[in-house]
Amino acid sequence: MKLYHLFFFLMFITSCDKSDNTLTPVDDSTSTQNIDCIGSECGELTIPGDPYDNNLNFYGYADPTIRKETNSSTLWLGYSHPHIKAVGGNNVPSVEIHLSKSTDNGISWQFVKKLFEPIATNNPENLSQSGFLDHETLNLLPINNGNENYWLAARLNYFIPTVGGFAGRPSNSFHITILKANNPENLTTSIEKQIIGGSLTYVGWSANQTLIPPDLSLNSFFWNEPALFYDSNTGKLYLIMVAFVYNGANPVIEKHNTYVYSTDPTGSPSSWTWEYKGILSNQTIANELGAQKLSQTDLARGKDGKLLFIASPVDWVESENDYNNKGCKVIEVKSLESPELERDSKGKLRVRTYITASDANNLGSGASAYDPNSETGILFTKRLKTATKLIAKIHRTGAKP
Repeated sequence: MKLYHLFFFLMFITSCDKSDNTLTPVDDSTSTQNIDCIGSECGELTIPGDPYDNNLNFYGYADPTIRKETNSSTLWLGYSHPHIKAVGGNNVPSVEIHLSKSTDNGISWQFVKKLFEPIATNNPENLSQSGFLDHETLNLLPINNGNENYWLAARLNYFIPTVGGFAGRPSNSFHITILKANNPENLTTSIEKQIIGGSLTYVGWSANQTLIPPDLSLNSFFWNEPALFYDSNTGKLYLIMVAFVYNGANPVIEKHNTYVYSTDPTGSPSSWTWEYKGILSNQTIANELGAQKLSQTDLARGKDGKLLFIASPVDWVESENDYNNKGCKVIEVKSLESPELERDSKGKLRVRTYITASDANNLGSGASAYDPNSETGILFTKRLKTATKLIAKIHRTGAKP
């Protein structure tokens, strides 16, 4: 889950910590584990062989995605790496995606490679504008359907001009790429891929499909924060994405819903056709969880096998012209086929875990990921974000809902 996105400004990143692992009763059938990610109990996840340069004002790691390999104990971790690159004498903020792995259940990690690096290119809408196609918000997924064993990756892409940087990102460059390979390392060079666009995505980015939910047919939006889940019982692959809806430069935050699509993942992703399933979370659900929308999404199985929806409660801060990410919440999922979150006997959402960071500033922290096989527990991104700075670090919470 995930680094992030302000529409025209610096990207976001998030975090989490654990110092209070108490269970707070919600009612007779639901309890929520509350964690404040501060102090030594919520230590930073470090990756030997992959240091970041902390002398800059744009650095760190964020948007983790963690999955256990099928028929193996190996855990794979993908994450966004914000950094500064020098281009023609200019320092340009940039984001790429790195890959690491653990062979001891997440106790220690080793750096594998830069999975997706920025690609030098010109803006297809304005060929005189040079820059880079950057990547972030990776979501990994291993699939074993009995006949085939492979990996999928979903990621966000956008164009960053050499002159203008993040503030100059064109909104019509945002698109989602899904890739397929026989192992995570080979996703870098995979030609088996699909590009998904929203209503804003410029045709020059060559989307295989433009997915527009029925309720957004008259709105301008781009897709963000993809997450994948495979149902081995039905053979269906599910894709959830958050629609970032805008009126000019202003977010229409009441329409920033989380949508669900499904497909039969047979053959190359370029041939897949996605079927609209519905809305998993909307403003009403976000309000119930103390926010205006849910963002930075992920899907994972809990220790008991229950499907979990991991997301950040988010508000729009008008004075900052940015989003406030208020930690992460882990909610049980009732169904993806007919999208619905689980509720208890009194009708309340079943929130298993709520992670915050009380030492965050007014733009908060939050992007998280989870695999029940990892000793890290939920991984939570803590960040320090201002108008001129972005520092992000991934932390181990130990929480295992």
